[in-house]
Amino acid sequence: MNEALQIKSPSFIIFPDKDGTLNLEDKKLNPVFTLISIMNGMVIPITGRTVGDIHENLKENNLRIPEILIGDNGANIYSTKKKQFLMKKSLDPQKVRQVITNFIETARNPQMIRLTDGEFIYAVNHPDVHEYYRKNPTVKYGEDVTNLLEMMSEITKITLAGSKIEMENMANYVKDLNFWSDMGATKFPNASYEHYRLDVADKNINKGNAVKLMVSILQPTFGYMCIGNGENDIPMFKQAIDDNMMIGIMEDSPQAVKDEMKAYVASKKKRQNYHYS
Repeated sequence: MNEALQIKSPSFIIFPDKDGTLNLEDKKLNPVFTLISIMNGMVIPITGRTVGDIHENLKENNLRIPEILIGDNGANIYSTKKKQFLMKKSLDPQKVRQVITNFIETARNPQMIRLTDGEFIYAVNHPDVHEYYRKNPTVKYGEDVTNLLEMMSEITKITLAGSKIEMENMANYVKDLNFWSDMGATKFPNASYEHYRLDVADKNINKGNAVKLMVSILQPTFGYMCIGNGENDIPMFKQAIDDNMMIGIMEDSPQAVKDEMKAYVASKKKRQNYHYS
């Protein structure tokens, strides 16, 4: 990956989450991105969304496109300069089918299944799903889940939606398959459903490992900062704390996230130079 990047070491890196953190409609973002670049810094968005989706969002808002995008909670790293994936961690196809089969047998809602290959989102052709994504060019539709699997050469993340208890049961199921998962509230495919979503990826995939990898490659002179708001940001917060770097937690983040980070910082009291904000 080092050779493919061909980027000189930046002075610093900022790793912001997207949803709930990076407001792409904020007109101040472009001047901020430009200033960071002038200071020889880098912004590397790191999100649970696909890199295709975050790239499209940035283009839609006429924002400066960062050189590196990290998607699917760290499963994919994409170079916008080279226009190629620098890393893509795919899931075992057989285990993916097991997860999908189990979900359909218990929840019986195939339209609540979404799959990604790092660039595109694959979803079942259903009115609610169409309404949710509207004209999003990064979404591809299939008539059923079997059709979706036939359309895809590799899968980097599974996202399921349903009741809280259904998602908790699925979280336990995928854990037994050695998968990592993250659960949270969702408006997919219709806000009236009061659904929860479950992201499923490889056990070793998380934002913390992605941050660790990029920092080891780019070796920023003055370090880095991680900014986020959700449970899937906790691994990168912990990585930053372990490295004596700074984290920024959004004010409206769940209290559980704030409490866990405060407890983690407290357990690292020997790191006297660490600053919590």
